[in-house]
Amino acid sequence: MSKNELEITKIELTPDSGWTLNILSRRVATITDPRGNRKTSYFGFDTKEQAEKFRDWLVRKNKCASAVVRPTERLATRWEVKGWGVATSLVLECAIKDLKESNNATIPTSVLQRR
Repeated sequence: MSKNELEITKIELTPDSGWTLNILSRRVATITDPRGNRKTSYFGFDTKEQAEKFRDWLVRKNKCASAVVRPTERLATRWEVKGWGVATSLVLECAIKDLKESNNATIPTSVLQRR
């Protein structure tokens, strides 16, 4: 599977606002503004500890401008990391990994170790 094969589900957040939730996989989504600029990225996890570990990695490796862990608001998981300034390549890589390994509870550690 490649980034060109992703089927993105788009949900308008408020009527006629242009703000869109873009669901790339069960564990990865983004929000774009009316001009299509990505504002935030979301990564889903089953436990708070998994989410905190991923957030810490994002921050430690300078993979985002900032990130927070919170109970999920956008994804079909219990916890999510909301990140600002995450590279498109990382968002796509995580979505593709999730789709390939859809039964996994986390983003595989191989993704984290290569960065």
